[in-house]
Amino acid sequence: MSTSRVTDAERPGPTFTAGPGRTLLVSSALALIAGAGPALLLRLAQFGQQPPDRLQVPVVLLFGALFVGLLVELTTALEPRRRDAVLVAATAVGASLPAALALFGSWDPRYLLSPLVAGGAALLLSRLDAKRAQMFGAMLVFTACTLLANYTLDSFLPLGDFFLLNVGTLFFGITFTQRDRVHRFGRRAVYAMIFSAAVVNVLLAASVGTPLRYIAVSFLVLIIAETADTEIYQRLLGKSWLTRVASSNAVSAPLDTILFTTLAFWGEDFATRGWMTQVIVTDVLVKYASGILAALGMMAVLRAAVRPLVAGREA
Repeated sequence: MSTSRVTDAERPGPTFTAGPGRTLLVSSALALIAGAGPALLLRLAQFGQQPPDRLQVPVVLLFGALFVGLLVELTTALEPRRRDAVLVAATAVGASLPAALALFGSWDPRYLLSPLVAGGAALLLSRLDAKRAQMFGAMLVFTACTLLANYTLDSFLPLGDFFLLNVGTLFFGITFTQRDRVHRFGRRAVYAMIFSAAVVNVLLAASVGTPLRYIAVSFLVLIIAETADTEIYQRLLGKSWLTRVASSNAVSAPLDTILFTTLAFWGEDFATRGWMTQVIVTDVLVKYASGILAALGMMAVLRAAVRPLVAGREA
């Protein structure tokens, strides 16, 4: 009898069973973060060259999309009626915070859209089979992250006397993790996601008036860095998931940062060599850390509500 090596593209994702109570609790917490997050994002955007007075609707919608993948993963094994009930209830909980604060005039009412997108998109994807729902959920999160990273590309948060953090870097930990999860569906799915994200990135950036230089650099760097990461990841399929994530990020994170910072800001009055060194060093360190933390965080959230079962084991 012959055996063959099973790759991530051939191996099904883990099967989960979840208690509805725990799943509702964790899903509601995620929805609350989706509801509160736009207010924090607006504060971070104030460190940009042209601070906005309020977030545009597409930005709020994209922030809500960040939570779709986890909501799908958490609820995919529930019986359909329970799954729908959990997602609807979690969405209502998440929407309650921005709705209440909007009534008192403290928050922009459009923040309500974020948890509605998170729960609504998860409900729509749950109509698909589990494999496709998880794949499209991860793709959606990846695309949203790349767009939000570019929305904040000119916002820099000072950290101490030396470090200068590009706010968009905070999204890259999620980007790397979601991309690496799509690898289990095959190389073709990964490249389709990368190209789609790059095209959508260009279209949305152009629609909100992003300078042409930033648009072109963003497209080029996304394709180069993500391709490098994908090929490294594919060559490490025999290793553990965390090993693959850390190894591929070790190349793609500095490549992405050095290329983008150099091509996007070289020649600007504020972009001195010292300034660019601060940005590159800080961004690379934060991308490394956020990539690992995002991977560990996703695993922790899933384990808080579900436990893996051995595929094919009889109950």
